[in-house]
Amino acid sequence: MEPAIFVLGGTLWINLLNTVCMHNKLPADLLSHPATALPWLEANGLVPAGDAPLSEETWSQLSTELVSLRNLFEEALYELGQHGPLSDRLFDSIARRTDALSVRVKLTRTETGAALAYEGKTVVDDVLYRILRSFTDTLELGSIDRIRKCEHEECILRFIDTSKSGKRRWCSMELCGNRHKAAEFYAKKKLSKAIR
Repeated sequence: MEPAIFVLGGTLWINLLNTVCMHNKLPADLLSHPATALPWLEANGLVPAGDAPLSEETWSQLSTELVSLRNLFEEALYELGQHGPLSDRLFDSIARRTDALSVRVKLTRTETGAALAYEGKTVVDDVLYRILRSFTDTLELGSIDRIRKCEHEECILRFIDTSKSGKRRWCSMELCGNRHKAAEFYAKKKLSKAIR
């Protein structure tokens, strides 16, 4: 699995949606096993790289919560894609998830003084808080109309289009854009040989 896909979404909640991706032309769930989920968590800055592995109990709780949250975000993306606000039912479901979190405020030192930071009291709360925060930040900033699905026919990844023109087509030029261009090149070459 190419680690670059872990962060192509441009924000944590889209990266969570992208934990279902194509691998060998079949959908693969990165959250189904710690061996693929932990690198995803590390790449997204949700757990420190190289830390002690999560306990079995923490992993079980976290994976269940992440899959559940991913399902809610799938619904949310569908509803928002219909150019409407979230339904009351879905909004309430997400609100219940945030209400269940245990978050604390932490004072941190900065170059110019101090700042307040928010973090979950447990690993699970911290991961979920940060992902939910990225979702609400996207809603507040009105970036919903910039969420795209990769145009490569074998890709299901999504991303926030931050290009100036708003016409980005690929989750990654290096992955899908180049594959598409190479396929076009070989198709043209094959056609030109057939015409001769």
